[in-house]
Amino acid sequence: MPGTLAIFGAGPVLGLSLARRFGREGFRVALVARTERTLAPLVAALAADGVEAAGFRADVYDHDATERAVADIKRAYGRIDVAVFSPGGGDMGEGIAATLDVDVANARLMLDRFVVSAVSLVWQVLPDMAERGEGAVLFTAGRSGIHPTPYLGNAGMAQAALRNYVHTLNESLAGTGVYAGAVNIGALIEGSVPHQGVTASGQPLDFDPEVIHPDVFADAFWELYERRDRVEILVGAFGR
Repeated sequence: MPGTLAIFGAGPVLGLSLARRFGREGFRVALVARTERTLAPLVAALAADGVEAAGFRADVYDHDATERAVADIKRAYGRIDVAVFSPGGGDMGEGIAATLDVDVANARLMLDRFVVSAVSLVWQVLPDMAERGEGAVLFTAGRSGIHPTPYLGNAGMAQAALRNYVHTLNESLAGTGVYAGAVNIGALIEGSVPHQGVTASGQPLDFDPEVIHPDVFADAFWELYERRDRVEILVGAFGR
């Protein structure tokens, strides 16, 4: 039976590359996103590539919706072998505050998005994986969790907390057959909303941003999953 990859926060750039990369290895793909407008083209594109895929509507920031999506995926495919927590999309930058502008409200917003939502997903998928003694939970993370960046004040706080969680989750799962790891995004993903925004703005930048094709990040996810010899990979330097 083919394995099932579930991408929570699937989009037309990184999500599609991830689906194609695992699809080449024989995985069928469950795509979780908020709208049918996002999901339908992804399912069609994967079908054209010969990858079995289905869409499931849910906002990954909504814990109840995530729980329903996990249940729907299990009804459709029986199990989830690899779950990828990859929130993002057009509103990802909304609410980000520089360090001196961080307040209680926007700190909570980012922690809920990138930490609490991740924990919620883990609680939904980990029990079955632990019972089987196999599986993986992968996370899309940001370089600000490794290298503090003042203009990403509250987002960096959340990313640092997420990184701590992934590391301790990985260590806690050692020897169980279940793996946890993260790909840290250290460059603009070619074609992504942030990349499009930088390109369209025409404004001069203080640095020359590195732009990397999404397939490179997808390969990093596969490398983590296949080798399981480290907790994280940082792809790109992003101005270091």
